[in-house]
This record gives sequence, C-alpha cells and structure tokens, in this order.
Amino acid sequence: MPAVRNELNILIADDDRTTRHVLRLLLREHGHQVVAEASDGEKAVELCDAHKPDIAFLDIDMPRLDGHLAAERIRLNTPGVRMIMVTNLPTLDNVQKALQVGISGFVVKPFNAVKVVEAIDHCMKQKR
Repeated sequence: MPAVRNELNILIADDDRTTRHVLRLLLREHGHQVVAEASDGEKAVELCDAHKPDIAFLDIDMPRLDGHLAAERIRLNTPGVRMIMVTNLPTLDNVQKALQVGISGFVVKPFNAVKVVEAIDHCMKQKR
C-alpha cells in the first residue's frame, strides 16, 4: 500500500508581508512546503506555472491582478493547481466570482490554524 502524502507544495500570494509570513509559518508547522511567494497576482500566475504547486493561496485584493483574475489565469495555464481564496471581505459577490474561476476553498482574515487546515482538507478532497 503506498504511503499517504501529507506534505503539499504550496504557493502563497498576498500583498501583505505579515499575512504571507504568518501563513508560511502555519503551513510549515503542519508539514507543508511553501515553494513560492508572490506579492501580486501577476507574479502568482508566473510562479504557479514555474513551480506547479499542489495548492495556491490567493488574496482577493492584490496589485497588478486581483485574486479572481489570477485564479482564472492559473486555472488556464496550470490546471492541476487547486486554489484557496484568502479574503477579509467574504461577500456573496466575491464568493460567486471565486467559484466561477475555480476556487476550491476560502480562508477569511484574520485566520487561524484550524480554518487553514480545514480549507486545505476540503480543497484536497474535491475532485479535479
């Protein structure tokens, strides 16, 4: 029986350095590898293409490309990447847009470890 793979390769895209730092520490603490970080949506798209992470955490409100546009491009360029939206504005409009572009989960700021782990678990259980 093959071993279950617990470690995931993850990209974090958020224009807030503190949010990236906290999320990186939390993910590493739970055995995941942060393979890349971006401070804007355009860089997130480039890094997803280069690193092909299992999951990309995308902030909705980022410069150059917002999280929705970045998610749309990631889905087209690197379809195997699962995406989790990070936001402090979980409005119905934001949720609907995110679902339309292929987002698998949500984490609302301020987040905690339980919410992040739940979002990852939910995301990985969904079929691609």
